[in-house]
Amino acid sequence: MKTNLLKRALPVMVFMMAIAFAFASENVSSESEETLVTGYIFQNGKCIQAPKDCNQLLGPACIYLGNQVYLNKEGDTSCSVPMTHRP
Repeated sequence: MKTNLLKRALPVMVFMMAIAFAFASENVSSESEETLVTGYIFQNGKCIQAPKDCNQLLGPACIYLGNQVYLNKEGDTSCSVPMTHRP
C-alpha cells in the first residue's frame, strides 16, 4: 500500500514543486531587468561617469549627450559593455 501511494503522490508533488519554482524564479529576473544602472561614457579620450540611467532591457542603445553609455569603467581611457535602454 505504501508503494502504491508513493507511485501516485510523487509525480503530483514534483509537478507542484516545478510550478512553485517557475513562479519564484520569474519575479527575480523581472526585478533585475528593470533596475536602472548609471553608466559611463567615452568623451574627450576619457571614460567618465554619466548621470543617464539605463535599464539593460533589449532595445536601442542607451545614449547620453550623443555618446554610447557603457556599464564598466576599465581605466581612465577605457569603457566596456555597451548598455541598452527601453522606456
